[in-house]
Amino acid sequence: MQNKTLIICLIISQLLVSVISQFPGIETTCTGSPGQKCSQACAVPTVTGGPGACSWLGTGNDLTTCFVNDCSCLNIGTITGLTDAFCYSCRGSSFANTAGSACVASSASCTARPSNVAWTLGDCTICSPNTPALVSGACKACSDITSGLTDANCAACASTSTPKGNTNFANSAGTACVNASATCDSGSRGSTALNAWTAADCLACTPATPILVPAAQGSTTTSCAACSTVNTGLTDTLCNACASSASPPAKTTFANTAGSACVASSATCTTASRGTTTANAWTAADCLACTPATPAVQFGASPLTTSSCVACNSITSGWTDANCNSCAMAASPQTKTIFAKTDGSACVAAAYSCNKSARGSNKWTDADCAACNGTATNANQYASVDGSSCQSTQISASNTSCTFSGQIFVSILLVLSALLI
Repeated sequence: MQNKTLIICLIISQLLVSVISQFPGIETTCTGSPGQKCSQACAVPTVTGGPGACSWLGTGNDLTTCFVNDCSCLNIGTITGLTDAFCYSCRGSSFANTAGSACVASSASCTARPSNVAWTLGDCTICSPNTPALVSGACKACSDITSGLTDANCAACASTSTPKGNTNFANSAGTACVNASATCDSGSRGSTALNAWTAADCLACTPATPILVPAAQGSTTTSCAACSTVNTGLTDTLCNACASSASPPAKTTFANTAGSACVASSATCTTASRGTTTANAWTAADCLACTPATPAVQFGASPLTTSSCVACNSITSGWTDANCNSCAMAASPQTKTIFAKTDGSACVAAAYSCNKSARGSNKWTDADCAACNGTATNANQYASVDGSSCQSTQISASNTSCTFSGQIFVSILLVLSALLI
């Protein structure tokens, strides 16, 4: 007897759950043909992975009293094909989003919006998460906007991204959304301690003026400044921001070792990151830019891959054109001794490099031969007749005269031959 009672109770409870779990929708109007029933005229969404299909019922024959039989069909599974009518019946004052995958609390239809109802940023965000920004009265994808960005649009773009982003504010130029601690609007920043600029916000909001100028003693005013106005505390990040925002973009993307200027080094000037391997080796040009007081490069003997910047007066041999040029540029006033002697013992003011391969097709002169090789006996301090090399003997004036006369004679013969022909 007890078992029968238990079974009856279970059956009744299941029936009650079945009845209670059904949520019929409210009446609405569907569009269809004369004679159609609600189940025929009203569009039914597709539910994948749910307990059952959705369906429509109706109490009349004019399609004005249609309602969803059981709105709980939307509670489980993936939904596609939702319509405004279905959302209204099940959710009241709501509309189907543009994807037909959810009912949203838009101020008007997402798919059949009346022409006299303007889009709002909120409606763009919930109706079409892929185009959540509002530009000139239309919903747009965040990636399509390159100017005129606002904080509201950036917040909408961040909230609809996957995963959600933190670039909630538009930079001062309105060209990008950035991760600032507050608005980048200069009119709303820097006047009080509460809206003070920070170093990170200057960099994010105003790349052309990424340096924080803190409040002076007794003041609460903060601002952002350009790299060119600052001579302390510069970093690679700040210099890169200044260089990339310049028009045209500058090459001074690194801070010198002292942090006092942005320079056109080939790599960072940070000593801890340079000179340990061949890949990050110092060059004379980088030494000059990064550490003007030690503008020459010296390569280590052990291991051979190390390098460092040294003062010019510490070099007594092994001079190179690159080191000579750096030392000449770093001197005050600058000098013209920009080439290394042939034996690398000093820097000289030659017209061209003393190195034959570097000199190329440039002719030798007595002055360059003497500068590059010295003036000692047999030091090859004189240029050859054709200027192709240096030699230890000077060309005599008579030889030069004869050579010149011979050249004139040959020229005259060529002219006469041409006239006779």
